[in-house]
Amino acid sequence: MSRSNESAKIKPKVPIILASGSDSRKLMLEEAGMTFNVIVSPTDEESIKNKISSLPFSQQVIHLAKAKAEPVSKQNPEFIIIGGDQMCALNDNLLHKPGSKDKAIESLKLLANQKHFQHSGVCIYKNNECLWEYSETVELKMHDLTEEEIANYVDIENPINAAGAYKFESLGCNLFSYVNGSSHTVRGMPLIPLLNALRELNIISLE
Repeated sequence: MSRSNESAKIKPKVPIILASGSDSRKLMLEEAGMTFNVIVSPTDEESIKNKISSLPFSQQVIHLAKAKAEPVSKQNPEFIIIGGDQMCALNDNLLHKPGSKDKAIESLKLLANQKHFQHSGVCIYKNNECLWEYSETVELKMHDLTEEEIANYVDIENPINAAGAYKFESLGCNLFSYVNGSSHTVRGMPLIPLLNALRELNIISLE
């Protein structure tokens, strides 16, 4: 179990665990001043994706977020568990994390000058019970990028573990001509709805 930045200002009334290995989700919670721990969920995502592939992407991300949170909640019943998932879709096709620079370049060539969608789901668990769940979708359009721009971007940011092959929180935001929705959702977690839910559940406050 790893700890978040100790300089965070908000100490929750119930300790929080982020059940995700996502650097982006961890960074967003840190930016919001949260104190939390991280435990990467042992969930086999691929087997679950096969079972829920007929569902809309906005529902699939909720299923996967809950599947990540549940086993961590079972092992840590007194903690608040946050689970999250994200899917990048071009038309009806998922663009997975590329895993290599060559595949990242292929993905960005497909996305260039095209509209696509980022679907992000998040949930809150305690004592193996889902207290809250939410999904949000953002529509984006990339510039008509040249092959040189794509190659240079991939060389600089190496976005091989990012859904859609870009890191919106940094240089990747320069790739876009149009974004309709929250940048937090593009980065992998609808942060404001999550913070609102934690507040309504009396888990966090600024008092």
